[in-house]
Amino acid sequence: SGPNGSGKSNILDAIIFAMGENRPKTMRVDKLRSLMHDIEGNRRGPKMARASVHFDNTDRKIPVDSDNVEITREMDDKGENNYYLNKKKTNRTQILDLLDVANAGLNQLNAVQQGTVTRISEFTPEEKRQAIENLIGLSYFDEKKAESQKQLEEADRRLEIALARMDEIKKRIDELEEERNLKMRYDFLERELNRLNAISAANKMRTVKSEKLTKEKSFNEISAEVTKLSEEREIIRKEIQELDGKKLKFMDEVNAYNQAKATIDTELSDAMQQFEETNSGIVTAQKRIQQIDSHIPEIKQEIQEIHQKQDSIKTETNELSDSISQTNTEKQKLEADILQLDAQRNKVLQEQSHVTAKKVEVDRKIKDLREKLNSAKLALSQVESEIQDIDNKIVTNNNKKATYEVESQKLAGLKNKLESVQANHQASITELKSRISQLISKREKFEKDIEDLSLILDKSSNAAAQYEAKIKVVKSVMHEDYSIAKLKEESDKLGIEGLVYEMITWDKQYERAVLAAGTDWIKAIVVKDFATLLSLAEIARDKKLPKLKIIPLDAIPNFKLDLPQDKGIIGILSDYVKCDSQYSALKTFLFGNVILTDSRSSAYRISKAGYKAVTVEGEFFESKSSAVIVDINSKISKLTKIISMSTSVDGLLSSISLLKRYIQKKKTSLKKLDDSIENHRERLSTSETGLATTKQSLNDLIWKLNGTSQMSVQLGTRNTDLEQKKSSLKTEIVQKESYVSSLEERIEMVQENYAEGEQTRIANELSRLNERKASLDSKMTSIMAEFREKSSKLASLNAQESKEESTIRNLNDEILTLESEKQDLTSRIANLEQEKVAKNESLIKLREKEQELISTSGTSVSQLKEYDDKLKELNDRDRSLTKDINSYERQTDSLSRDLRDLTESETKLNKLLETFGFDESISTFDVEPLLLALSSEQRSLTALNAKAPETYIEVSDGYRSMSTRKNSLEQERNSIVKFIEEIEKDKRQTFLDAFDKVDKEIRHIFTKMTGGNAWLELQNEDDIFNTGISYLIQFPNKPKRESTSISGGEKTLAAIVFVLALQKLKPSPFYLFDEVDAHLDAPNSERLSKILEERSKESQFIMVSLKDSVVQKAQLIYGVYPKNGVSQVVTYKDKRLPSMAKT
Repeated sequence: SGPNGSGKSNILDAIIFAMGENRPKTMRVDKLRSLMHDIEGNRRGPKMARASVHFDNTDRKIPVDSDNVEITREMDDKGENNYYLNKKKTNRTQILDLLDVANAGLNQLNAVQQGTVTRISEFTPEEKRQAIENLIGLSYFDEKKAESQKQLEEADRRLEIALARMDEIKKRIDELEEERNLKMRYDFLERELNRLNAISAANKMRTVKSEKLTKEKSFNEISAEVTKLSEEREIIRKEIQELDGKKLKFMDEVNAYNQAKATIDTELSDAMQQFEETNSGIVTAQKRIQQIDSHIPEIKQEIQEIHQKQDSIKTETNELSDSISQTNTEKQKLEADILQLDAQRNKVLQEQSHVTAKKVEVDRKIKDLREKLNSAKLALSQVESEIQDIDNKIVTNNNKKATYEVESQKLAGLKNKLESVQANHQASITELKSRISQLISKREKFEKDIEDLSLILDKSSNAAAQYEAKIKVVKSVMHEDYSIAKLKEESDKLGIEGLVYEMITWDKQYERAVLAAGTDWIKAIVVKDFATLLSLAEIARDKKLPKLKIIPLDAIPNFKLDLPQDKGIIGILSDYVKCDSQYSALKTFLFGNVILTDSRSSAYRISKAGYKAVTVEGEFFESKSSAVIVDINSKISKLTKIISMSTSVDGLLSSISLLKRYIQKKKTSLKKLDDSIENHRERLSTSETGLATTKQSLNDLIWKLNGTSQMSVQLGTRNTDLEQKKSSLKTEIVQKESYVSSLEERIEMVQENYAEGEQTRIANELSRLNERKASLDSKMTSIMAEFREKSSKLASLNAQESKEESTIRNLNDEILTLESEKQDLTSRIANLEQEKVAKNESLIKLREKEQELISTSGTSVSQLKEYDDKLKELNDRDRSLTKDINSYERQTDSLSRDLRDLTESETKLNKLLETFGFDESISTFDVEPLLLALSSEQRSLTALNAKAPETYIEVSDGYRSMSTRKNSLEQERNSIVKFIEEIEKDKRQTFLDAFDKVDKEIRHIFTKMTGGNAWLELQNEDDIFNTGISYLIQFPNKPKRESTSISGGEKTLAAIVFVLALQKLKPSPFYLFDEVDAHLDAPNSERLSKILEERSKESQFIMVSLKDSVVQKAQLIYGVYPKNGVSQVVTYKDKRLPSMAKT
């Protein structure tokens, strides 16, 4: 604790700096190098920031084999950091990992700085949920889910690839299946066709054999007939040969005549041909001359017509040329007028451009002035409208103010009534609280009494039962301790000094030797003299007590033992026993004749010499005895004390019975108190509810009353402001009206200065020129059209005249050609006439000569005819026989070919049957329709895949393996999906567990601090990670509200409760709180300090606070104050809690 600015928070910053914090914002600096303290800036040598934190590690929460862990961090002026763990250099990552193992890391909400509570108080529902998620580390589940989703995406991709490949393979299988079926169908068709072809071949074989037999029979018959006809033909040919010889001889005689006749016939034929050619030429030439004579007058007539047409064209051409010249003159005149008009028009246009430019400038000025005028009028209208609005608002505000004043009066009366009711409730509550407080105090006293009495009762009952059992056992055995206990009850009367073991003491190392040597006398009763011994023995006898040992002090003689010479002797045992000087004779009596030795052999050797000896280990040897008493671990029983307590135990049992009845009576009274408290609390709750309602109503009423008063004042202020504004607006209206008038005058002046007449004149002149130009253009267009039409017509006439002249020339040339041809034909006809006469004379001579030869050859013709008739008859017979023979030979040739073909067919069919694996004995039927159908089907099966069956089997096997792979991938995907679902389930359950824990802590802490209720609610339990958490607060006697909807102090309290609840999720060994109670009032600070005090039993709290109630609860207090810019620290420890202060 300490004043503001003393550096309290810097101490906490130093702690988190040493723990590895690197965020400048968290350290409250702009950069980490700003942490170095050098205010004067005159520090020499290396600048460095160093901080060390010491941790108590006796519980080994930090996995370092050391009870104390020291973490040191150094940072130089360059920002370089060095970390040390127990003076050994390490790195930041290792430091953070070690602290995280101990839940002391930087992200555990164990360092709550200034402003953190304020920020948490403003958390949205989503931020509250994220705070819980960050603390319990749900990001681990998100990372696992993200990694699993990546695996799921990869599995989906592999499955998608596998399915795609399977689809491709399935398509390929379907294709291969179709190809395989086609191939199998083709193979089946091929086998069936082979069988059918075999059957067809067998059918053909039978047909061929039958046909072969028939043809062989026909061949033999025809061969016999050919042989017969050949013999007959040979006879006839011999006769023909003889007649040919006779005829040849006669022909030699007639040959001379035939030669002469042949020559004449040739000459006669040539002459006839020449005569006919000449006669034909003459006729042709005469016909052509007639055609020429008839055509030449026609051509001349046509030439005359063309000349007449040419005269008409020339006349028309001359007239048209004159018209074109006249039109051209008019055209030139119009062009000159148009040029003159264009010059005038351009001049007017230039004047118009100048005037237009001037008008544009004037129009721009007028436009600017009019825009300003419009803006001014708009502003004026707006101001007038605003003044109207102000008048309306003033009237409305006056009406509202009157209404509020009336309402204020009503509210003031109601306020007095509510204050009276509140005072009554307050008095009632005060009285009830006083009564409840008294009853609670009384109840607490009763509870404390009952608790104390119950504790006493329990302890008394346990002790009584324990000692009663022991006393019963002791009494039953009647041990000497019983006698001692009975006598000690009246030790003063009986003169008992005490028991031996009560009157002497010894060192621990000699205990075994003392008990071994004094085992018979250690519980003996010590008295002063022998008379007391006798009276005590008499009393024991009268009470029938068991065995009893009594030692009278005055009867013990004084003696000193002379020690023998032995190196194993330590000394006389009595010298090592302590007692009061008045009882020194007692230790001499018991141990004065016992020698203490260092070993068993020494003790045995000394006992043989006639002395009692005992070793330090408790081995006791009597004088000259072979026996030994060994004390290993004996103890002096306390039965005497127990037996002496038997009377007290009986009284205790009686008291216990009375105490039980008293406790029951107290409980009955406590029950009545509880009923009374509950009754008063119900009355208090009713009164508090009424008070809260009254307070709420009163607060609302006061708020309304204040609001009404404020509104009334505000309305008055508003009206004053509006009046002032109205005055200023009226002044502004006058200014704007003056401005509008000024603008209108300027516009009027500009318009007056602008010459509108000049522009009108130019426009009229330009319009007149445009109309004239349009008229001239129209005339020019008609003249140009007429000129083009006449020019076109003249060109057409000239072309027609040229054509006619060309036609005349062609016709004259044709006339000349025909006349020349006519002359040639006339000359040719004359020549042909002369040739015709000569050839006719030659033809007459040749015919006369031919007639002479015919008359001389009459007798030879008859003889020659006789030979010819005989030869003709024989030759006809020979030709008939030859024809028959040839016919038969052709038949035999055909039959031979057929037989060869049939033999070859038979051979081929036999081979075909052998190829198909059949013979001719196969059953047959008509297979041609089947063959045609199957052959057609087989031809339609094209582009077959010969390896389709084998490929189909291979691909099908691959598809089955791919299907197995797909199933494996689906299983893998399903397992990943299941794993993601389990992650989601674990994440949800982890969050819900944390949520329940935080909710439980909030309920507990808030109720403990305020007496109210607070709890968390999930906004959407079906979708908890995409919605937020509602933090609901209900202070006593107030309705429940969201944590962000309460007042500032209540928000701080709710946020602190939320922080404390969050810290329970992962308890840290220590927490740093920097003025988290700054906004709490005194009662809440007190309650917070109590909670922190309770929690400090589990974790250490280092807290910066200015509240006395918090500081008072601290076990160790550091006061911080500034001096010369450096924080100074003083320490205060609570001396009432030294053990805690040490820790």
